Amino acid sequence: MATETLTLSDAKQGQKLMVVKTIGDEITMQALRFGIGEGAELTVEKSIKGGPVIVVRNHLEIAIGRALAEAIEVKYV
Repeated sequence: MATETLTLSDAKQGQKLMVVKTIGDEITMQALRFGIGEGAELTVEKSIKGGPVIVVRNHLEIAIGRALAEAIEVKYV
């Protein structure tokens, strides 16, 4: 079975995802500040159209800006 990847900005509420990669050094550093590196598992709490994607990681809600979310590739867990 092929593993489908998408960007975090395309994820829908309730989806459980794993970070596959981040695009670019600056994006990687921003994501790591949130504790979101390759292999991190996230649950999408809410995706606000044109706004942030709110994810839960280790029982902590994190609002990820749309531009950052577009540069984070994820796959379904």
